[in-house]
Amino acid sequence: MPSWDDYGRVSYAKPRSSMHGSTVVLISILTSAVTSVGSVYLVQRYEIFPKKVEVVQTTVPDLKGLPEADARANAQAAHLALIVSSREPSAEVKAGAVIRQSIPAGQRVPHDHPMTVVIAEELPKVPAVTGMKLAEAKALAEKHGYTVKVKGTIADAGAPEGTVVTQQPASDSGLAKGGAVVVELQGAASEVDVPKLSGFSVKKAQETVEKLGLTLDVRWVAMAETATYVVLNQKPPAGQKLKPGDKIEITVNR
Repeated sequence: MPSWDDYGRVSYAKPRSSMHGSTVVLISILTSAVTSVGSVYLVQRYEIFPKKVEVVQTTVPDLKGLPEADARANAQAAHLALIVSSREPSAEVKAGAVIRQSIPAGQRVPHDHPMTVVIAEELPKVPAVTGMKLAEAKALAEKHGYTVKVKGTIADAGAPEGTVVTQQPASDSGLAKGGAVVVELQGAASEVDVPKLSGFSVKKAQETVEKLGLTLDVRWVAMAETATYVVLNQKPPAGQKLKPGDKIEITVNR
């Protein structure tokens, strides 16, 4: 209600506060709590902040030495994305199998993680160089990506001097490019002693001569009262020196 002061002016009394201070504090606390609960509800309801994604991991299997089909099956079972990065010849691993992998076996990686492998191819084939002169053998080997190494010589291989008589690896064997073909050459022919053939049968004389690397020339004669098919004489005589491939002439009665 208005009132008049001593000077005749109207004045109004201030309303008295009906709310105690502790009540104000309580209301503030309740308001904060309600606001907080509401905020949590909104975050959960509408996923205002992204959820933490859990990464599922797998263990990398050992694929080395496995055929490509088996390697792919194992990789798929382990939830890995297998990629063939290249193929190369290998002497240690069978053709079509895994030589190496980009991630070591036993390592943990996320599901569907990519992993590369190298697959083995068949080795190139070694050409045949036996029977060739050394220069020809080297040229052919180099054409196929190989080198030639001379191991030594063989004296009585029955081939012209300087000819390749053995090779290692053998022809059509697998060998990585840049490898060496080891050969042996026919050496200078060594002389042999002419054996005594008189009195031998033709068959035995033939066997004896061939074992020495010599050749036999038979001259037939017809003589009465003389043993047949037996060596009567020979040329050159026993004890002389001949080289492999030289000829001995024998006379035989028929």
